[in-house]
Amino acid sequence: MAVEFVKCPTCKQKLAIMDYVTEGMLVVCANAHCGTSLRVVGRRPLRVEAVPEEETYKPDYRPESYG
Repeated sequence: MAVEFVKCPTCKQKLAIMDYVTEGMLVVCANAHCGTSLRVVGRRPLRVEAVPEEETYKPDYRPESYG
């Protein structure tokens, strides 16, 4: 499996994102002091953006966590 790297826009932590994570999926920053929810907005090049906190409080919300 291929891995791509991107930095968290909030804390600048380097995150490893697996190739099966598609555009639109949610991930969580692996930095214990950050934990920001991120949405993959592009794959070529890999880009993520922070998700507003109110969007994360849903019963079916289960993001991936990467470090």
